[in-house]
Amino acid sequence: MSKQQILPKVLVVDDRPENLLAIGKLLKPLDIEVIKVSSGEEALAQVLRHQFAVILLDVQMPVMDGFETAQLMRANKTTATIPIIFVTAISKEDKHVTMGYESGAVDYLYKPIIPDILLGKVKVFLKLETQRLEMQALTENLREMSERNQLLLDSAGEGIIGIRRDGTVEFVNPAAIEILNAKEEELKGLPVFSWFNEPGVDDLIAKWGQKGGLEAVYRQICCVKRANGKSIPIEFNLSPMRNKKGEITGGVLVFWDITERIQLEEQLTQMAKYDDLTGLANRGLFMEFLNTSLARSERRGRNTAVLFIDLDHFKQVNDTLGHDIGDDLLTNVAERLHCCVREGDLIARLGGDEFAIILDDIAQSNDVTQVAEKIVTSISEPYQLSGHDLNISTSVGIATWPECGREPKELIKAADTAMYVTKKSGRHGYNFFTPGMGQ
Repeated sequence: MSKQQILPKVLVVDDRPENLLAIGKLLKPLDIEVIKVSSGEEALAQVLRHQFAVILLDVQMPVMDGFETAQLMRANKTTATIPIIFVTAISKEDKHVTMGYESGAVDYLYKPIIPDILLGKVKVFLKLETQRLEMQALTENLREMSERNQLLLDSAGEGIIGIRRDGTVEFVNPAAIEILNAKEEELKGLPVFSWFNEPGVDDLIAKWGQKGGLEAVYRQICCVKRANGKSIPIEFNLSPMRNKKGEITGGVLVFWDITERIQLEEQLTQMAKYDDLTGLANRGLFMEFLNTSLARSERRGRNTAVLFIDLDHFKQVNDTLGHDIGDDLLTNVAERLHCCVREGDLIARLGGDEFAIILDDIAQSNDVTQVAEKIVTSISEPYQLSGHDLNISTSVGIATWPECGREPKELIKAADTAMYVTKKSGRHGYNFFTPGMGQ
């Protein structure tokens, strides 16, 4: 059952549109979903699609009257138990009433309909339907819980350790033996946390005997020492069992090896900080490194420089030779940039053909000039890519801390401005940012 509230449904069957409209209005005060149809055939189709709390069925209808419709519903196993109230203007004689009950009706409503009587009768069945839905939801929840518990027991992929009141091992499952790389007899009777080499885990033993001293379920990630001496990362859940007095009588420790998860998280972290194509830092890592570099320069009284690098006429390469050649060119540019800087500096690809370099811990400004000249010269050397001879130049803008700004955004804007000045000045070169530049 959906977590969203499911409204009880009422089916109204009458061949006259004005009657459907009138009954629909009378039922409006109830918190229900009303479905209206104008024939017995349509009613039979609807009861196969929906579960109705009650059906208000007109007796006198052409083609298939209410008696025949009710009989067909009662003949079907899936619709046989739906309550039917006949709505009729025909005689109240015993033979007609008997015919209706024999057809499967549970009650009668006579036209003209009295609103209070209609609502009173419908409310009875709505209450029954609400109770049915609640029971169905409870049954479904119990079934899901049972399936989950059974799945855990059947799969037993996690290590499971039963713990005595004194915190020693009572039983272990095969998965626990495999994860800990030990024999069952080597584990039984030992303090359960003796293999956990993580600060704070031992405190669980101290809490073990205290009333209310341990959470209902305690979860933690830590390292566990295997029998061969090797440590592996695990995640565990500790569930204490208590008696009526709240005293711990034992517990269950469920744990699993998360070595692969830790490795995957490290890979994802790597992917989140580096450009897929070139392997260079991305914009996020660039900003992170810049903040760190500026803080370090301020502490040491040194300088930091930011270089913005944009390839000249790169779009023409993509347009004439295709994006594959363009990607090869960007990869080659990245390799050449590595040869122009020190190991402790950072090279980033900010997007497209835009690169940036952070020169960290600079002793003198002349060092920046040398790097800029190496970059311009190196990038302009010919490329051999898939049988194509390419020549491309680059425009570089340079901003230094603290002369061009003390905040990261100021340096980035200054370097970007200097780079555009280089482009406007004929490209294939570099410029240092100076106050008033670009205005």
